[in-house]
Amino acid sequence: MSLGLSAPAAVPVEVTAGDLRVFRLSAEIGTGGLRLVKAAPFEPGRPVTVRFTLPGAPAPIELEGELVTTGDPSEDGEGGGAAVYFFGPSHEAAFALSSYISDRLGIPMLSSL
Repeated sequence: MSLGLSAPAAVPVEVTAGDLRVFRLSAEIGTGGLRLVKAAPFEPGRPVTVRFTLPGAPAPIELEGELVTTGDPSEDGEGGGAAVYFFGPSHEAAFALSSYISDRLGIPMLSSL
């Protein structure tokens, strides 16, 4: 699993699984996933839904993915970090992610997305 090509992005992210919903700040957003600053209180490997709005975008993006811890969180999910790897984003979401990353990094947009 990989974030793919990614860029720094500090945006609020809503993470939901079942009846539990939390908000976290992203640290990095990629074509294949995003990294959160702080862990979320979900079991690693659990499918989650993330919802966030890229800077300058007119509408939020909602994607399904798998939560993976990247640090050493406490029982309540505090500390450490987390990543969400996307399950095949739609063409529109992939295009929006690629456009944001391209603009943020100042590189040409990848033609494969």
